[in-house]
Amino acid sequence: MSALFSRKPLYGLFQYNSSMIGLESLADPSDTWEIIETIGKGTYGKVYKVANKKDGSLAAVKILDPVSDVDEEIEAEYNILQFLPNHPNVVRFYGMFYKADQYVGGQLWLVLELCNGGSVTELVKGLLKCGQRLDEAIISYILYGALLGLQHLHNNRIIHRDVKGNNILLTTEGGVKLVDFGVSAQLTSTRLRRNTSVGTPFWMAPEVIACEQQYDYSYDARCDVWSLGITAIELGDGDPPLFDMHPVKTLFKIPRNPPPTLLHPEKWCRGFNHFISQCLIKDFEKRPSVTHLLEHPFIKQVHGKDMSLQKQLAELIQEQQQLGSVAKTRHEQIHTRGPYHVDRADKYSLDDDLVNLEVLDEDTIIHQLQKRYADFQIYTYVGDILIALNPFQNLSIYSPQFSKLYHGVKRSSNPPHIFASADAAYQSMVTFSKDQCIIISGESGAGKTESAHLIVQHLTFLGKANNRALREKILQVNPLVEAFGNACTAINDNSSRFGKYLEMMFTPTGAVMGAKISEYLLEKSRVIKQAVGEKNFHIFYYIYAGLYHQKKLSEYRLPDKKPPRYIDNETGRVMHDIVTKDSYGRQFEAIQHCFRIIGFTDEVRYSHWVRRTSRGPNLPLCCNTGGDYYPNKHRGQSSGRARCHV
Repeated sequence: MSALFSRKPLYGLFQYNSSMIGLESLADPSDTWEIIETIGKGTYGKVYKVANKKDGSLAAVKILDPVSDVDEEIEAEYNILQFLPNHPNVVRFYGMFYKADQYVGGQLWLVLELCNGGSVTELVKGLLKCGQRLDEAIISYILYGALLGLQHLHNNRIIHRDVKGNNILLTTEGGVKLVDFGVSAQLTSTRLRRNTSVGTPFWMAPEVIACEQQYDYSYDARCDVWSLGITAIELGDGDPPLFDMHPVKTLFKIPRNPPPTLLHPEKWCRGFNHFISQCLIKDFEKRPSVTHLLEHPFIKQVHGKDMSLQKQLAELIQEQQQLGSVAKTRHEQIHTRGPYHVDRADKYSLDDDLVNLEVLDEDTIIHQLQKRYADFQIYTYVGDILIALNPFQNLSIYSPQFSKLYHGVKRSSNPPHIFASADAAYQSMVTFSKDQCIIISGESGAGKTESAHLIVQHLTFLGKANNRALREKILQVNPLVEAFGNACTAINDNSSRFGKYLEMMFTPTGAVMGAKISEYLLEKSRVIKQAVGEKNFHIFYYIYAGLYHQKKLSEYRLPDKKPPRYIDNETGRVMHDIVTKDSYGRQFEAIQHCFRIIGFTDEVRYSHWVRRTSRGPNLPLCCNTGGDYYPNKHRGQSSGRARCHV
C-alpha cells in the first residue's frame, strides 16, 4: 500500500507496554466446565452458559476464538478481576482458562458469575414498551447496589470508566452486579489520577473527554459518579441524554452543554432529581464521591428495605422475562472491537457529501463548509475526496478507540472522517489485492502533516499484527524523519521542507509487515541560511537543547552562552527559549526514544549523529562550522565567513 504524505511529530504518543497473559500457565476448561447453551454475543465473541462438572453450579463464559485476538482490554479485565476481592455487587470471577485447538489456534475462556436477569437497560426498556416505568424505590435500590460496587472498586484503587445501564447486570434473585472491566484503570500510590480518554460517549464525564484535547489534564474516580448520574437518567427515561445524536458529536456537546436532567423532572420526586444533579456537577473537584452519595436521602431510603426491594425486583424480572418484552438495546462502547453501527436519520447524509447538494456553486459550498466547521464537523466528502478544514485545536476524535468506530463499516454509517478514507483504501487493498494510493494536498498550514500521521495511525491499527514492536516502529519512524526535515517558517511552526513518499507493506490477509520512507527535494540550503522569521531544521535545536540540559555542550565544543550562528536568529530568543522552556529538551528525549524503538542502540545512535571527529561530533560540527572565520591567505587578512562544505 502506498501513500504520499508528511506529518506533525507526536513523539511518545504510541508507547505500549503489555503484560501478555501467560497461556501456558492456564488450565484446560474441559476438566471443569461444560457448555450448556449460548446466551448472548459480547464484544469479543459469544457468551455461553456453562455448568461446573464437579458441583453443577452455573456460570457464564466469554470465549475468545481464536486466542490471537487477545488485546489490551481482555488483559486489563483479567488483571483487574484477578486482583479484585469478591463483593456482592461486583460480578464474581471464576478464572481464566485456555483450550488448545490445532485448527483455530486455541480458545481463551473468561468464566464469570452468571447474571441471568439481564441488564438494567433491558429491564427499563421492557417496561417502557409496556407503557410502564421503573418505580422510584426500585431505581434507588439499583443505584444503591451500583454505588456499593463502585465504592468497592474505588477502595481498591480501580476506576471503572464505563459505567452504564448495560454494564449493570441483574440476577434472577434481584442482585445488582457491576460488570465489564475492559477499560478500567488501576491506580497506584504514586498515581491517583488518569489521563486516558475512554468509555462510551453518552456516559463519558466532561473531564474524561477533555483528556483527549488537553494532554496535561487528568481525572479521578469521580468520573464514575458522572456516568452513574447519566445511568440514573437512563433508568428513568430509557435512554441517556443526547442518545439520538451521533456519538462523535456528543463528545463536543457534553463539555459545552449544561448538566443534563430527566426529560420530565416534574414527574419524578425531588430526591431523585437532586441525586442526579449531584452526580452531574461538571467540575469534578466539586462532585461528591460514591461514599458521600451513599448518604444521599434518595439512596438512604433503601436502608432497612433492601430485602423487600430485592424481592420486588426479582418478581419484576421474572414478569418481564415471561412477557418477553425485554428490549435488547446497546449503545456501543467507544473502545469496542469491530464494526460500529448507529441508527441515525438521513439528515446527516445531505451535509456529509457536497455531491448531494442540489445547487453546486461557490457560495453554497462555502456556506455548507462554514456551517459544518462551526459545529466542529471539520471533514466533508466530495465524492471520493475528503475535504479537511484545520480546526487549529486538538479534537477528541483521533484516539485508537475511534479507529475501531471506523473499522470495516459503510461510509454512510458515520460522519466524514480521515479514518474512513484510510479504511476504504485498506479494505480495497485486501479485497482486490491491489496497491492503493492516498494523496494529501493543501496549502501550508492546512494540516497535511497531521492528516498523514492520522492515516498512518489508522492503517497501522487496521493491519494489526501480532508483532507489536513492528507496529510501534512504523508509528515512530515518521516523526523521527520529520525532526530532520521539518522546520519553523513564517506561517507554520512545523512545515515539511521536503517531499516524502511513505510505502506501507501488508500481507495478503492485511497484516502490516513493514514500511519504507523515501524523501526528495530536501531544502538543504536551510542548514546555512533561513529567511527572516524562520528557523533551521528542528533537529539542530533539539540536539543543542538536549546537550545543554545534560551539560554536555563543552564536550562537543559548543558555546553555552550563545547558540551557534546556524540556529540563532535576529531576535536572539533561541537561547532564552532553550533555557526557560523545556519543549526542545523534551523533543530531544523523544527523538532518543524514537531511535530506541526503531532499534538503534545507544552506541550506534551516538556513533551516527554525535560521533566525534577531529573537530567534534557530526551535527554539532555543522553548528560549529557556521561560526568559524578563516583567514584569506592571498590577502593576508580576514575575509569574513568562508564557505564550508558539510
